[in-house]
Amino acid sequence: MVILQINSHYNQGGAARIAACIHGQLLKEGQKSYVAYGRGKKIQEAEAAAQNLYCFDRPWEVYFSALVSRVIGINGWSNRAATRRLIAYMEKIRPDIVHLHALHGYYLNFPMLFGYLNEKQIPCVWTFHDCHAFTGNCGYYFDCEKWKTGCGSCPHIHNYPASQFFDFTHYMWKRKQKMFTEGDRKVIVTPSRWLTKEAEKSFFGRYPCVTISNGIDVKNTFFPRDKAACRKKHGYEEKERLVLGIAAGYGDPRKGAKYIIQLARDLEGEAKVILIGWEKKNDALLEGTKNIIPLPATDDLELLAEYYSMADVFVLPSLAENYATVTLESMACGTPVVGFAVGGIPEQLAEGRGIAVRAGDQRAFTRAVKRALSPESRLLCGKALAAVMEKENSTEKMTEAYMELYKGLLEKR
Repeated sequence: MVILQINSHYNQGGAARIAACIHGQLLKEGQKSYVAYGRGKKIQEAEAAAQNLYCFDRPWEVYFSALVSRVIGINGWSNRAATRRLIAYMEKIRPDIVHLHALHGYYLNFPMLFGYLNEKQIPCVWTFHDCHAFTGNCGYYFDCEKWKTGCGSCPHIHNYPASQFFDFTHYMWKRKQKMFTEGDRKVIVTPSRWLTKEAEKSFFGRYPCVTISNGIDVKNTFFPRDKAACRKKHGYEEKERLVLGIAAGYGDPRKGAKYIIQLARDLEGEAKVILIGWEKKNDALLEGTKNIIPLPATDDLELLAEYYSMADVFVLPSLAENYATVTLESMACGTPVVGFAVGGIPEQLAEGRGIAVRAGDQRAFTRAVKRALSPESRLLCGKALAAVMEKENSTEKMTEAYMELYKGLLEKR
């Protein structure tokens, strides 16, 4: 079986890390697995070839596509040369299954890709990491339901993938509906029951829509470290109360930066708030805070796991989310999570794994974090929480479920 995954990035961010986990596990099990991606950290050509990885875009192509999207308002209709290279790669490796992930990100030409997949009748598994596939353009539609009837007059036109001037959301919705739903050999996967139900309401409802929870490496990467040792290593006192957050993308209001900044003010004198992935351009947000420790982004997963392990609680203030990988990583390291009750987050935090509160409710958010910091919180933590994640969200369990889908699609020939 030859399996090709396609995603915007490789091993950078949520969807990219999931694709990398599946790829690594498939290779470990002796499958012929490949990943094609459009952008992100460049991997040396020899190393990439040895790992069956292929980056098919050029940086200037991505920048040009982003410019077209923002000025004209059409996303996914550029990158012709890059998509030709991707198609040539598919002709070379001849995949039995194409596993699609996040296709937005200014790196693909949708009509070319789906023209090829539909013409060749290649079976597809498509994992939705957000809602972009069935909306006119939005990654998350918040309270708007125009995606059910055709989009247009988009209330979120300036959200990612942004358009500054023109609204082509109805045009893109119609084109997506036609080209994304040709052929019968597709299975739609989402990591959360919430998004599975939403996909079933969309034009993808003609296909099987199933839930496969995201998995992470709970054996070799994300597992509990010694909290006291990690704190000593990174310069924190054993008795300090530490709140951890991931600050990547805080320029996007969806990420809810203002809630974690206010949380820090509410916890002044009680706890420190560590934010990994901080960008200097957001420094103005820190004005008036004394207990926030901003740290740069890191690709060092060992370092990240140490910070997860030494925190008392991880916070996720996103106003829209699917099934957050960072939440899984924190819980696998033994640290419970507080977040807003949006998308699949309540599913992740059920049964004592964390606390989900009403989206945008600052007081409830702060109260929940204070409760999680209390010794009487009764939340799962440490090895007990990690054991639940090992049982439910391992890479092995996720990959086994995908393998069953792959085999089922091939049997329909």
